[in-house]
Amino acid sequence: MTKKYYELTPDERLAFLNLNESIRNELHENQSANNAQIIENYISDFRVPMGVLKDIIVNGRHVSVPMATEEPSVIAAANNGARLLNGGDGISVRLPERTAMIGQILFTGCPFHEIEHYVAAHQEAFFKTARQAKPSIYKRGGGLLSIKARQVSNDEVSVDFEVDTKDAMGANIVNTILEAEAPLFSHFESHILGAILTNYATSQCVTVTGYVPVELLGGLQVAEKIVALNQFSKHDSYRATTENKGLFNGISSVVLATGNDWRAVEASGHAFASQYGTYQSLTTWRIQDNKLFGQLSLPISVGTVGGVISAMPQARNALRIIDIASADELRGVILAVGLAQNLAALKAIASGGIQRGHMRMQYRALALQVGALPEELELLVSQLNKLEHVDATIASRLLMEMRK
Repeated sequence: MTKKYYELTPDERLAFLNLNESIRNELHENQSANNAQIIENYISDFRVPMGVLKDIIVNGRHVSVPMATEEPSVIAAANNGARLLNGGDGISVRLPERTAMIGQILFTGCPFHEIEHYVAAHQEAFFKTARQAKPSIYKRGGGLLSIKARQVSNDEVSVDFEVDTKDAMGANIVNTILEAEAPLFSHFESHILGAILTNYATSQCVTVTGYVPVELLGGLQVAEKIVALNQFSKHDSYRATTENKGLFNGISSVVLATGNDWRAVEASGHAFASQYGTYQSLTTWRIQDNKLFGQLSLPISVGTVGGVISAMPQARNALRIIDIASADELRGVILAVGLAQNLAALKAIASGGIQRGHMRMQYRALALQVGALPEELELLVSQLNKLEHVDATIASRLLMEMRK
């Protein structure tokens, strides 16, 4: 009996692809028996470099933070921004009293007041059902916190379930509870569109703040330019998109390194950036008392246990480097890195341009691209750094001259 593709081994799947033997062998060498159990149609691992932000002060504690990224200059910038913020006593974190994920049961074609009345009248049944559906989260001190009906449009309603998932990211916990709750709405069955969590984690909104004495930035003029750039991004979505992308360079690198869902974090962040009807920068900078003050608020859903996190040794190792005790602590550290990343980018622009420094960080990748061996990298990069204009042709020529 012929196997279906998903039933094949990783090497059998590779054999179906139009690849030469050397590429198949390279993909085979990067296989992991553990990771083969995590995704479908697995063939090999795709490795992303992981570096470290060496020292950032978060709520008075010095933290080292792993960052997984393929983009040169991200980790260097994060370290630079952290150094500046550490000069102002580091980052302070403000969390909600209790963080929670939100699940939705979606209705259409039904008057809002009918569902609102029904939800209010059956609170006890909802809470009992949630406890029965997921008793393990209650044992850990979590569980359903609230159920509210919310009018979305004239004929659309969402019933929102807030669930404290403790240190788990919690998607499966929320969806399990929602599936158990849906039959309680049998009276409205024909109006139910579906039941699913939302990645817009507004009940997990965290705020981080920090300041830098203006002399550490290079003077008041640089600080004023940073504020002006930030203000521009409050009014121009083109600028805001680039500023937030840079912010997520740092945030998503930590989210990825710790085995969390960077796509969910970014989607939530972009929705939050649009909450006032136009897309804006997520950070705010101002000058006060000869200091540059920065603030970042972001809904962020991450975990430290369960799911893929527990299945991936590299994620567990990254969490050990950070050395935090809870998902809420992780949220604060991740956003602290985001604020540092944003500061470094704005300072680079305000100080005369980001491209020169950015390109210098690219030279190692360029050297590898043209075939430099590990022992040749330092010399070639050093020579490239001395030039005003660099491209692959120039790098290749210099490498050939080095080898003569």
